[in-house]
Amino acid sequence: MPGVKRLTPAKLVAISLLVGVLIWYAFRVLKPPLPVAVQFRSEMYRPGFVLIFKNESDHALSFTATLGHPGQQEEKTFAIRVQPHGAYELGSSQGWVGQSGDRISLTSSNYRVWTGAMP
Repeated sequence: MPGVKRLTPAKLVAISLLVGVLIWYAFRVLKPPLPVAVQFRSEMYRPGFVLIFKNESDHALSFTATLGHPGQQEEKTFAIRVQPHGAYELGSSQGWVGQSGDRISLTSSNYRVWTGAMP
């Protein structure tokens, strides 16, 4: 038919790629927020802070906390499980002394990624 444009293989690949990216993005955005409150307090016996992760849901939560000191290459990852409405403290006894400006990232397969920093 005259005037009808054909779908070339290159156009089909571009459309498929675009649809794939949109689906991936929708799954990331449509996930619920991680029901965890992040707080901190001073370490008792040394300078630094303890991070406190409070589960605000009625279900046990498992997530990964990735922590990094700003301006340093040091970064550590911790697997954390918190009971319903419970709390988990992460400090020097778990292998991390929090400092002002530390970067925090919490990831779980069922929730959106949470990112923040210590003031």
